[in-house]
Amino acid sequence: MEINLPLISPLSRKYYLYAGDTEQKAHHRAVDIRICLEYVCDEIVIEFVSPEIKNKWARYKLHDKINATKAFMDSALVEKLLQAKVIGNKGAHKGEEGEYKAHDIDDALGIIKQFSLEIFHVYFIKNGFGDLVNGSWVPTVFSTLPPIYRVTILSKYYLRNPSLFVIDKLSKAYLKSGMKKEGIDFLEDCLKKNEINDEQCIILKHDLDLLEQSFNKLNVAENLERAKDNFNRLLPAIEEDKRDVFVCLISLILNGRS
Repeated sequence: MEINLPLISPLSRKYYLYAGDTEQKAHHRAVDIRICLEYVCDEIVIEFVSPEIKNKWARYKLHDKINATKAFMDSALVEKLLQAKVIGNKGAHKGEEGEYKAHDIDDALGIIKQFSLEIFHVYFIKNGFGDLVNGSWVPTVFSTLPPIYRVTILSKYYLRNPSLFVIDKLSKAYLKSGMKKEGIDFLEDCLKKNEINDEQCIILKHDLDLLEQSFNKLNVAENLERAKDNFNRLLPAIEEDKRDVFVCLISLILNGRS
């Protein structure tokens, strides 16, 4: 498994795919990057900005919308996203004569993918990932995503929150991504760092063995389309008054605003 698509809404993903089509003229691909970023901002980023910024959103230019993410995102990553926007501008205003290369477009697509994963990390830092006590739907809803996305996001979040709950979820995501060895190595590393004890490590490894034995019975999402199906099957089980921001975010990413 590998991450082929960013975790952005279907409409923004459409233009992401257009920009990735190497059969298109370069300036068309560049323009598609800009359109993709517009939708990323208007459908995803807007959910994270302050109420004050949200009230001004319609008057913001794309540069301002991206720049607003510095309030909750890593500034270096935001600067890279602004550079991706510049590539789109050059395509729109200069056409084929714009000063950009094919690799600039590819780099821009990579930044969009990285940014989309970082959004989840930011959400978990702000709101937590959930645990077995408070009954949060976040871990269950998150589990509908393809495992490799979960590995990437939780690996970073684990550095901020090396709790037993996060360690357990991350080790299982490794297994479901076909990386059992990496999952075991991860648990042993957590043991060495005293983040889990011997007994917990044994139990978590045993859980991986049990999970592996029933792997063919698991409804593991291999791509975002399968994730969409899994999420929509899960959604009716979540009472409407329990459908928090995270549930809405996943719904937007997988289903669009509908």
